[in-house]
Amino acid sequence: MIKSAFLLTALLSSIANAASFDPEVNLAKVEQEAQRLRTQLRNPALASDKVKITLNSKLQQLGNQRSFVGDSDGAMAAFDETETLHERRNAAADAGESARLEAAKAEDAISAIVREAANHRIVILNEAHHVPLHRAFAMRLARELRKLGYTWLACETFENTPLRKGYLALSDGYYSREPAFGNFLRDAAADGWKLVQYEPFDEITGETDAQQIDQRDSGEARNLVKRIFDQDPNAKAFIYVGYSHAQKVPRVGDSGGGAWMAAQLSHMTGLEPLTIDQTIMMEHVDQAAEYPLYAAAVGGAGQTTPIVLRAPDGRYEVFGRYRLSMDMQVIHPRYGTDADTGRPTWLRTVAGFQPAEIPQKMRRPAKPYFVYAYPKNQPKDAVPADIVQITPGKPLPKLMLPDAQFRFAIRQ
Repeated sequence: MIKSAFLLTALLSSIANAASFDPEVNLAKVEQEAQRLRTQLRNPALASDKVKITLNSKLQQLGNQRSFVGDSDGAMAAFDETETLHERRNAAADAGESARLEAAKAEDAISAIVREAANHRIVILNEAHHVPLHRAFAMRLARELRKLGYTWLACETFENTPLRKGYLALSDGYYSREPAFGNFLRDAAADGWKLVQYEPFDEITGETDAQQIDQRDSGEARNLVKRIFDQDPNAKAFIYVGYSHAQKVPRVGDSGGGAWMAAQLSHMTGLEPLTIDQTIMMEHVDQAAEYPLYAAAVGGAGQTTPIVLRAPDGRYEVFGRYRLSMDMQVIHPRYGTDADTGRPTWLRTVAGFQPAEIPQKMRRPAKPYFVYAYPKNQPKDAVPADIVQITPGKPLPKLMLPDAQFRFAIRQ
């Protein structure tokens, strides 16, 4: 591995002085605002539901911004704090769930999804928006789906025509500015995927939650039909969404409404999508926020790769709120931190990236700072391939990068 790291480092380009740092990131300001709200909430004279709601929003903003600068554990910690804030803790698993888990057989997640995808023309995978790991898994899956003839990749995050500038820019989408998402999309573009923007951005006027879901998600589905299936009646599409947009239930026309995008798209096309969750069964910084069956499902330290669980009847188990509305569920192991790199292990095992030393000219002895790695020869507003924080007095982490050439910049 030392040899591989040396070879990759030898490919790295010289340091670039100019960089257009992400205008969405102001960690110091958001950290201060979150701490001010925490202080108010602890003071009975100042605490209120309004303060709690504002802190919840600020913690979500903090979690997203931490993910944007490569701090995946910090991002998870911020979102875990929202669970504590609202006292949302998962109840203990019931006997029925435990029995289902005990009877199921583990299968490699990528292999199982690809096998099922061969019988579909639409695959929908969800993500938690603050979890970069999910984008690394999506990148791995996209490579295999491409081999099955899938050619259209639609992502909820896109705000404009993807790669309209000829490269992935910060302005292409809110979540796609995160390095793992950027690497996923650049990898997909290089593999020949046709990237599609489908979020309607219409004003939501519904009075109830169900009406708002129907309005937004039917708009998403109409755009997918117009931009993919009207263009290519035999299209095979991979759609990457947030959370519940992958739900097939409730169906369009069910009492109560609230049909999510997967259900809307199935209704409009007559095609049955394969839908996969990866947001429930994953590691948290605060283990109290984990799904009750997660620890039993990953089997301690025995699991090292993503799996799905197959029931005795041949169907796949889905635990939690998506049990009756999605087809499969990825169970991510406890990846932990790689002792060699100081970075999450999934950057190597799932994303397949290789370690590279921080360039000597990038090393500063004073206060903490960030090192940004950008694809070489891409403009200042390109999405970085990796970002790592350097803290004086702590072990120096390594960059984790795909096999390419890069330029570097420092942000204090």
